[in-house]
Amino acid sequence: MKRPIALGIGVLAGLAGLGLLSKPRRDRIGVFVSGRMRHQLEQMMASLPDNSPPKLVMSVLPHLRAQNEQILELLREQNALLRERVRSGTEVLPPL
Repeated sequence: MKRPIALGIGVLAGLAGLGLLSKPRRDRIGVFVSGRMRHQLEQMMASLPDNSPPKLVMSVLPHLRAQNEQILELLREQNALLRERVRSGTEVLPPL
């Protein structure tokens, strides 16, 4: 198991040393490796039971994102109201 990995690393190092791995080729290799990793991660997640911690976290993330958007919108509205009050002079903000 270790020998094929070492051999592969040696071949890649040799090709890089000879300049045979140009930037476009390296980019294609990077895209291939990241796509393969993503595919394997998706397979692993699909094989996990529904109550596993990674699946629970992934199911909560969309709700958190929506909640954060609501909070941000409320803060924007609050800031707009505060700016309007300060401009009109109806309220003086206390010093910090």
